[in-house]
Amino acid sequence: MVTEDNNFIIHGPRPSELLPKDCLGKFVLNNLINNPTNEVMLNVQSGQSISYSQILQDTCNLAESLRKYGCTQDTIIGLCSENHLKFFVPLLAATCLGSVIVPINPAYVHDELRHVLNLTKPEILFCSKLTLSKFSKGEYNFIEKIFCIDSNVSNIETAEEFVSKQLNSKPVDSKRFEMFSGNPETHLTAIMTSSGTTGLPKGVMLTDHNFEARILQFRDSAYKGIYARVDGKYTTASKATFGILPFYHAGGLLSALACITQQTKMLVISRFDEDVFYKTIQDYQIENMALTPPLVVLLAKSSKLDKYDLSCLKIIRSGAAPLNKDTELILKKRLPNIEAIVQTYGLTEYLAACLGISDAVNKEGSTGPPSPFTSIKIRDPETGKSLGPHKVGEICIKGPLMMKGYYKNEQATRDSFTADGWLKSGDLGYYDENNFIFIVDRLKELIKYKGFQVAPAELEALLLHHPKVLDVGDIGLPDELAGELPVAFVVKKPGVAVTEKELQDFVAGKVSHQKKLRGGVIFISAIPKNLAGKILRRELRKLLKNHKHKL
Repeated sequence: MVTEDNNFIIHGPRPSELLPKDCLGKFVLNNLINNPTNEVMLNVQSGQSISYSQILQDTCNLAESLRKYGCTQDTIIGLCSENHLKFFVPLLAATCLGSVIVPINPAYVHDELRHVLNLTKPEILFCSKLTLSKFSKGEYNFIEKIFCIDSNVSNIETAEEFVSKQLNSKPVDSKRFEMFSGNPETHLTAIMTSSGTTGLPKGVMLTDHNFEARILQFRDSAYKGIYARVDGKYTTASKATFGILPFYHAGGLLSALACITQQTKMLVISRFDEDVFYKTIQDYQIENMALTPPLVVLLAKSSKLDKYDLSCLKIIRSGAAPLNKDTELILKKRLPNIEAIVQTYGLTEYLAACLGISDAVNKEGSTGPPSPFTSIKIRDPETGKSLGPHKVGEICIKGPLMMKGYYKNEQATRDSFTADGWLKSGDLGYYDENNFIFIVDRLKELIKYKGFQVAPAELEALLLHHPKVLDVGDIGLPDELAGELPVAFVVKKPGVAVTEKELQDFVAGKVSHQKKLRGGVIFISAIPKNLAGKILRRELRKLLKNHKHKL
């Protein structure tokens, strides 16, 4: 890593591999074609599995069927499912055609789902048996066709039935299948959703190179990633990779794509079960895991852990939200074989800025140096001036993992970049003399509940529709287990009576589980605001602190 002292830019290590010239679908499938194995993706709850060779064949069959149906690089394809063995067949099929994939959170309730679908307008949608009911009302006339990735489902065409009809039951020769070729640096391959301070999710446009650079990071020799090179091939230190993060989320999606590309056994659970979680780590001797802070807390404090032998676990990579230092110490004491618990740093808008660890050193409280392919500078939010070591400012990032922009939102895109093309993270931090990044606070107002982003403005807009609410301001209540709990400060309309539970129930009926007002409702006489009418959330935090002291 080299620091350019004249303008205080720090760089990640030189990547050990160059970015590919192929688009994502061709990059992944060529790895499967050229290195055939019998390795599988296994659902540890059902016992069902799918081999990577079968994923390759199913992907080519579905892609050719979609091509015959009329899909092109302009087609937008939605995908809404829990972690499912067939999740990546439509995803990879779309990328092989150059189509745009939109992964959708299966926990979305109606209003959230409607917003994302109306924003992206997918023409084709793939769902699972569990999510099918969300789309069965014929509300979205832009969706031409819905397919179910499960088999033996009544009243809807399955992906298997569609392929059989389109191909007359004749499988495609994967080695001769013609895949999309475009410019991987600029070609739009996916629209991921990310909450913003305006409330509703924005569509983050990601290119082939965004995905490919992240896949290469997983196996880069510059840090202790999932993979290690053995006899010229990449493998894992563990017997398998445990894919516990959700596939619709960038973290889970990219981890799984890395496993598919390298054909490493991947273990999947479609619904979380604590005993299954521990037993899987024990039985498959998992050494290296990516987790969210709530799962790290669970490992540190659960009484069930004592029934299992997790001495195999060596490295935990925690991301999506800050990890409490006390939790880290408790877990290391409880599982003394753990060599490192490291915090990673990334955004949907920049998939992995810091990977948390290098071979040389792991500093407590740091997310590590910039990742391969990545450059970072610390910028004074007021003056725009670049800052030197140990000076706190906004973290700005540049590199091939940086989003193309926000879908159909030019203003938000302009607001997210500096004039010279750096992505403004919205996070405050600094770097030390070794170029290690430390996150201090967030400029953004997002509440982070168990790794999920919750926009205060969305909850505020919802509560303002309640007939007894005059004004409202939302912040996060610090919580050891969840990170932050959404809490609402409410000004009641004069002369009316309303309870905390009434407002909590009102919100709970209209939002997904992570957005519920678990931190409670606090009634006050006025919401603190500046002259421009912007809510002063720092003042709300002071009120919250005083309120807690009085309890």
